[in-house]
Formats: sequence, C-alpha cells, structure tokens
Amino acid sequence: MTEQDNWKKPASDPLGLSRLGDVEPGYDGWNQVQSALQTHQANRLSRQKTGAWLAVAASLVLMVSLVLLNTENGTPGIATSPEFATSAANPASVTVKDNVNELIGLSQSMEEQVMNLREETGSMPAESAIYVAELEDLIAQVDGELSLTPDSIDLWGQRVNLLLDLAQIYQQQLEIDYGRMAAL
Repeated sequence: MTEQDNWKKPASDPLGLSRLGDVEPGYDGWNQVQSALQTHQANRLSRQKTGAWLAVAASLVLMVSLVLLNTENGTPGIATSPEFATSAANPASVTVKDNVNELIGLSQSMEEQVMNLREETGSMPAESAIYVAELEDLIAQVDGELSLTPDSIDLWGQRVNLLLDLAQIYQQQLEIDYGRMAAL
C-alpha cells in the first residue's frame, strides 16, 4: 500500500463497518401502536362529548323543574309542600325580602372569606387557576344580572353557591400546601 491509498481510506471507520451490507430493520409494531392511540383518542373524545351532553341535559332538567316549581307556587324560590313546616294556609313568618337580605349578608361574609383564603393560598396548579377564573367570571355575570334585578332571590342564591365553590377550591389548595409543609 502506498501513501496515496492511505489518504483514500476514511479515518473515521477504524473497525471497517462501512464494508458491512445494508440491514433491513425488523418488525417494530408502530402501526399497531398508532392504531391503538387513535382508537383511544376517539373513545376519549366520544366519552367527553357524551359527558358534556349529559351535563347539559341534567342542567336543563334542573332548570325546568325549578321554573315549574316556582310557577306552581307563585313565589320564586320558596317551595311549599306538606313536608315543610309552613303551608299555604299558614304562611311563613319570614318574607322573601328577609330571605334576600339573609342571602346578601351570607354573600358578603363569603366574599370576605374568599378574600382571606386567596391571601393565604400560595401558588396553585393551572387546572385550579382555570376553575377559579371561570367561577369569578360566573360571579361577575351574576353581579351584572343583580344590577338589573337586585331583589332576585335566585340570583343571590347562585352568587352564594359560586362563592362557596370558590372558597372550596382555595380551601383544598391550602390543605394541599399544609400537607406539603407537614411532610418536610
């Protein structure tokens, strides 16, 4: 061998692997994996759609039943039946205005509790932050409706329930944070 022949040999192949023939890769099963993933995603999407429609249907049934209950009784938000302590012959001593005032007071105290919990809570996961933002948007919508009908017992009840949900999210986050600190 001459020096010219040494220049032609690649120095990066000291084991001579370039002289080996091409090898076809074996069976990897990717087609089955891809098919299974697509089937799983389609099933998950189908379940999500079904769950969403069930939630819409349940909300509609609840709304229709509340509307029918309110129209049958003639007084919004107060249901009278034999199971309750008051009946149509013996009207309740608490008026609707008193119920609205109680709900307003409860709403104010819940608002203070939510503010205190918000201050105590540290960071929270993105999912919880999304729920908090959605609940705050719903509260703002209810507040907008309350500006038009401030004596609506249903709207005040919705506002209190939304504040309760918001407080529960913050409370759960505080418990998680406390658990992390206790584990240290």
